[in-house]
Formats: sequence, C-alpha cells, structure tokens
Amino acid sequence: MRASFQIGIYLLAAMSLLPPCVAEEPRVIRLASPDASVGAPPDTCQPALTGLGGPVTWQVLLVHNRAALAETSRVAVDNRFPICILDSVKASDVELGVSFAPISGKIDQAAGLIFRVKDANNYYVARANALENNVNLYHVTNGIRRQIAGVNVAVPTGQMQELGIRIEGNTIKASLDGRLLFEAVDRTIDGAGAVGLWTKADSVTAFYELTITVIRE
Repeated sequence: MRASFQIGIYLLAAMSLLPPCVAEEPRVIRLASPDASVGAPPDTCQPALTGLGGPVTWQVLLVHNRAALAETSRVAVDNRFPICILDSVKASDVELGVSFAPISGKIDQAAGLIFRVKDANNYYVARANALENNVNLYHVTNGIRRQIAGVNVAVPTGQMQELGIRIEGNTIKASLDGRLLFEAVDRTIDGAGAVGLWTKADSVTAFYELTITVIRE
C-alpha cells in the first residue's frame, strides 16, 4: 500500500514538471510582399490543386492599392479547388485569420482557410462565398468535399473582410470579422497538418494577411 502511495506521489511530481500547453504568439504573414512585382508567384505558400481543371496560377496582384495574393486562372470548372499550402506550419490545434476581398467570379467568389492539411486531397476548409452570402465548413477526404456546418451571412464583393477559424480537438469555430458564426464538432481528420488558402473555380479573391496562432502542434 505504501509503495503504491509513493509511486502516485512520484507521478504527480513528474507531471508538475511538464510544460503547460500554451498557445504560441500569433504570427502575421503578409501573403504578398509590398515589394513584389505584380504577376510574381507566391513565396509564402506552395500552390496545389484539389479536383479538376489543370494548373493553378497564384500570383501577386495590386488590389485596393495593396499587394495581395490571388488565384487568377479563372477556370470555370465547378469541381476545381486551387489551394496554397504553408508547409512551415504543422499543427493539430490552431487559430487562423485571413483578410480577403472577393473580386470576381461567375461560378463562385470564394475565400477559404484550410487546416490539418495532410496533402492536396485531405484537409478541413472553412470558406466564405460572396455569391451565396454564406460561410460553410467542410472536410475533404480523398478529394471529396462534404459539408459539416454553415450559416447564411453577408459576404460583400469588393470589400475587405476577415475569415477566422479555431480548431481545438474535435471542436471547430468559424467567425467573420471577429463575430462567431457557428461551432461544430467533427472527428474526420485528426493529428497535425499544414495550413493554407483555398478558393474555387473561376473565383478571383485577394488574400492580404494570414494570422496564425498554434495552440497545439
């Protein structure tokens, strides 16, 4: 009995020495340098594609007199999701915010954040759509997108906004301009993954800054 008690004391003492899980300081990444030439490829993320429609074209644009990153191929294929992955971030739990402005698109005018990215066909995505005026949450597995949650909300074309996402464990919260839109629980994709940007079809969306707070790697 005494030996078991002593083992318990030792375990408690050892646990007290473990570092607490504390979120890192937020990192703010300019997605396009003010010094970059218009038309230059991204130097902050790696372009990739989920779905159809051929090569993607992420490049620097000048929008509202500010340098921004946008996918400009304008391919009118519905099942086409250009992404840009930041491999420098690997996190299980993370809070993200991206400033964006929808510019054009007949099929979609979409701005998305991807997280727990395993590869171009497996990740979570939260996206705002200016044509549908909603924000939806999906998981993508083996290239197939399935909706988890969503809400109707104004997403004005031509206006700078901020899409936010926070995932801790199985709980995912989405916000727009700092206002919580919904909270969902999903267990489809677990473990650490990269983060990045997402858009759809013929959307041209300006992405300005990405704020990253790693909660748990």
